[in-house]
Amino acid sequence: MIRKLIPVLLVAALSACTNTGTPRSSSAPAASGSTSSASASDSSSSPSYGATSSGRPTGKTCDATGLQSQIGQKATPAVLEDLRGRSGAATGRILRPGQLVTMEYNDTRLNLIVDDKDVMTAIRCG
Repeated sequence: MIRKLIPVLLVAALSACTNTGTPRSSSAPAASGSTSSASASDSSSSPSYGATSSGRPTGKTCDATGLQSQIGQKATPAVLEDLRGRSGAATGRILRPGQLVTMEYNDTRLNLIVDDKDVMTAIRCG
């Protein structure tokens, strides 16, 4: 008896799952379009960190070659801002030992790599 009910219950459950979604009509693409525009507005409200709202760099590139003489000095937010301006980078960050960081390459970002005493050990773009 149970073996006969299992296929019936499976069919009933699957049909119930397919019927719980939004109805498929000509208004469905409009609904998905409004969802994507809402998510686009949400992403534009978050900080862009050197990129436009489309995710492309703002056009500023970073050049850290002239900053290598600063290695060995203490990194502070003021020093970071000064070096960021001198390098032409749009953004900058201080990377400490063991800190979790994103690994995507961003040619508009200046990275100050420091040791545990905040002394700069490397200055790179990316």
